[in-house]
Amino acid sequence: MKSVIRGCFFSLLLASSVGVNAESVAISDSSQVTHDSVGVKVVQGDSLNRLSKRRSLEFTSPKKNFKFVPYGFIRNDFYYDSRQNFETASGLFYIIPKDVNENPEGEDLNGVSSSGFLSIASRLGVKVYGPQVFKAQSYAQLETDFAGFSGSTTMLRIRQAFCRLDWEKTSLLMGQTWHPMFGEVVPTIQSLATGSPFQPFNRSPQVRIDWRARSAKFYLSALYQFQYSSVGPNGSSPSYLVNGKVPELYVGFDWRKNGWLLGAGLDYLQIRPRVVANAVVDGNETTIKVDEMIGSWMVNAFIQYVSPSKKLSVKVKSIFGENMSHLLMLSGYGVSRMNDDGSYEYTNLKNSTSWFNIVYGDKWQIGLFAGYMKNLGSDAKLMSEETTYVFGFNNIDYVYRISPMLCYNLKRFSFGLEYELTTAAFGDLNLNTGKVDTPHEVTNHRAVGVIMFNF
Repeated sequence: MKSVIRGCFFSLLLASSVGVNAESVAISDSSQVTHDSVGVKVVQGDSLNRLSKRRSLEFTSPKKNFKFVPYGFIRNDFYYDSRQNFETASGLFYIIPKDVNENPEGEDLNGVSSSGFLSIASRLGVKVYGPQVFKAQSYAQLETDFAGFSGSTTMLRIRQAFCRLDWEKTSLLMGQTWHPMFGEVVPTIQSLATGSPFQPFNRSPQVRIDWRARSAKFYLSALYQFQYSSVGPNGSSPSYLVNGKVPELYVGFDWRKNGWLLGAGLDYLQIRPRVVANAVVDGNETTIKVDEMIGSWMVNAFIQYVSPSKKLSVKVKSIFGENMSHLLMLSGYGVSRMNDDGSYEYTNLKNSTSWFNIVYGDKWQIGLFAGYMKNLGSDAKLMSEETTYVFGFNNIDYVYRISPMLCYNLKRFSFGLEYELTTAAFGDLNLNTGKVDTPHEVTNHRAVGVIMFNF
């Protein structure tokens, strides 16, 4: 009977990994995320991190040298908002409030409260520990949830699907997993957005090499885009990077000792917004091929401290970058000029973002998250508002958030409450600088309740 149950479980996993074409939906982990060398294991809070080592579903395969560890959770989210917001995943992935939109009578059409209750963040995954390959330990991970969207309902989608080879000091990963800008220092909060838009959020297909030397680790990644992609003239699409000829590149390092984790990284992204353009040749309108490229740089730095008892954690991260829309950050680029042949030249929109998170407790956990983003403008003059391409809005000067949380952890259940105050400063886009003039603040108050059953 046990073998039948196990067979049904893995049939479900395999079926969920085939034919799922998730649309561009932002969905995240409110669970605390911790990493091994390059893989990810998901737990809810520091106390459940220890519980993850005692999974009753773990079993070995009839095939020699294979071990399977199923995992997941059933998650139910309730939320309340005081106004309309820029969000996705049916409101679970909350980003920022929308600007005031007044009608002739002076009513703010976005000043409408709302609430929702959903279970689409529930997750199912399996870790596979395999035999040695090229004198390396083999490992694979497949993970899915219900946050892919069709025209009328939710559907299964691939979150992670990768394999890895681990040598004594080196690891090689191939497949879809977390973007290195997401990193190992992630806020411990209840909200599904995991600190967005202050914390980068992205899972991408990639090839990654890690090299460890005592307390330090160095890593290099080459990435493409899938569910989380850059914006451009045709909306959000992986095609801009595909047509950009080279993958996104990231190089970074971290150092850890006695509960401390410090690190930094540098990322380069090159995209091609258009491959054809309308032009007039010899007095006739025609379509021409254009070779328009824009390159963008991003850098991040982070610090984390976890006490020996694991009850206290303090985390800080700062990001400076250009065109970070694929990381679900309020950034992008714009057209700076149109050439005589109909092709465009581009300029990046830059911003800086920082966040702070402190959490204390084990069975009972209390925490505080604070984040701030500032628009730093562009290097060149923008041609028009219509030819700026950003994630979110192009007229935001700054955003800040303050969010306390309370969580109660049992053996398999956890109950969380969180309050988020998020303020965005909207104004008039200055085409000369890319910055925002005459900003005014708009605030949303969000309450979040989470119930999770972990297995």
